[in-house]
Amino acid sequence: MIVELIVGAGLVMAGAAAARMLMRRGELEDAPPDPGTQKSGRENEREHEKDTPPKRFVTPQREGPRGLRVGDVLLHGTGELWLAGMIELDEEGYVARLFPSPGGIDAQWVAQLDDEASDLAALTETDDVPEGEVPEALPIQGRRVRLERRGHADVRRAGEHLPRTEARCRYNILSDAGGKVVIVVDFESAPRIALVGDRLRQRAARAARPEPEPPAEKKRRRKKRA
Repeated sequence: MIVELIVGAGLVMAGAAAARMLMRRGELEDAPPDPGTQKSGRENEREHEKDTPPKRFVTPQREGPRGLRVGDVLLHGTGELWLAGMIELDEEGYVARLFPSPGGIDAQWVAQLDDEASDLAALTETDDVPEGEVPEALPIQGRRVRLERRGHADVRRAGEHLPRTEARCRYNILSDAGGKVVIVVDFESAPRIALVGDRLRQRAARAARPEPEPPAEKKRRRKKRA
């Protein structure tokens, strides 16, 4: 009995849809010609369908900060800095990204201090920051840096070669007019991350993302190896 009711309801719905289509077609055919085109309603609708471009899928814009990514390589001085991992700080908006670069000669960390990666710093770990609350002014490496910004942030991790962190942190960023930068990240239980270094000039560092190898070149190289 239930199956018969379901089948009957389906037939009624299909019949109603067909009836609406026939009524719409009849209305278009019975409509008077358009004074501008001298064509019937049905002919005008066909012309409109012909002129309407097909709908295309539009890729949504990528949300979130742009800039450096895990796996990028920065040219720094006479060497390179490989960005093996990432610690991203977010305080209802972008704060900074810290990238460990194991094996770096002049620096072991890279900081991206804005979401467009136009403000970068090459850094090394330091023990010159006193324990406890970070002061608003700090002498370090013969310079005196002052507080640029501080706050609490959520922590997101990616990649490898990362120190132990937690989901929340307190951060302090200090700097001077000459480009010296100090970044201190404190956690409730995890060890402090304290970094010191210098801001990079835009022309002194650029991301070198390797281009994908064409399939034909891959096949040629495989044949040579064989």
